[in-house]
Parts: sequence; structure tokens; C-alpha cells
Amino acid sequence: MKNPIKNRNLVVFVYSMFSYISGMLWIIVDLLPHFMRNAMFRLVFKTYGRETMLDYRSFVRYPWRVSLGNGVAINRGCELYPSMQTDQGIITLEDHVVLGPGVIIFASGHDYTALHLPDISAPVTVGKHAWIGGKSIILPGVTIGEGAVIGAGSVVTKDIPPYTVAVGNPAKVIKNRILTQSN
Repeated sequence: MKNPIKNRNLVVFVYSMFSYISGMLWIIVDLLPHFMRNAMFRLVFKTYGRETMLDYRSFVRYPWRVSLGNGVAINRGCELYPSMQTDQGIITLEDHVVLGPGVIIFASGHDYTALHLPDISAPVTVGKHAWIGGKSIILPGVTIGEGAVIGAGSVVTKDIPPYTVAVGNPAKVIKNRILTQSN
């Protein structure tokens, strides 16, 4: 029988090294001009759309598990955490999604009903033309509908319907999003 302590030590070592190396790479990425960053992002993200912008000082844990559509804007300080432990823990931002500064999206977490806290995950999808206000947090398994708006500082624990405005902790829909014609 394998020694569970040795196995755990190996897992901790591997994740620690991955974390260290990826942290160093993100420091280097933050020194590059946008055109070089975008070229690199196209290689490492699952998809990285045209006219997409990932601002400086943002962090994506496993970019090959994240899909970014066309015209996506991710502001400074955002963090995206998909899962490597399960197949379900992916993050998808559809076309023209905007994340305000400091938004955090989690597609993974831990099962608190077990003392050893096994990894769990569920996909997160943000629909086309949605806007997530700064410092909001999106939890695993959430779908934010097309054109929805999430108010700054909200914690989204459940699906948000298309073309609605949701705010608070936990986020609740407060009204429909009414679009007007602009000149």
C-alpha cells in the first residue's frame, strides 16, 4: 500500500512548483507590450478572440481551461480560477463581455462536507454583452445571461437571467436592463 503522506507531499510539491513557475511567468507577461501579450495569450488560452484585451496585473490560473470570445475586455486586477482537478471547471466569457477591475471568477472550490476538502467544480459562463462590475465575485456553476449587468461588489451564487441587473451579496435581480438607442 502506498504511503498517503508521501503521495500528499508529492502533490503539494508539484502544485507549489507549478504555482511558483506560473507566478514568475505572469510577472514577465506584465512587462510585455500588449501586442506580445496577445500573441502569447493566443497560444495558451483555450480560445482568445479578436480585439480581446486582458489588462495588466490580471491573473489566470490555468489559461488553457478558459475561453475568451471576441471583443472581451478584462480590466486590471481580475482573477480567473478554472479547475484542473475535474473536467467541469471551465470558464467561458462570450463575445463583448466586460469585467470591471478586480473581478474574481471561480469555477472550482472544495467540498466542505468532507474533512479532507476534495476539489469540486462547475462551469462558469458569462453571456454576450454582459458587464460585471468591479470587485464582483462569480462562484462555480453560475451562468450569467446575455446582456446582464452585475453591480459592483456583488457575489453571484446563482444564475442571472439575460438582460437583467443584479446586485448584492448574494446577487439578486433588481430590474430588467433597458437598452436605449445612442447616437
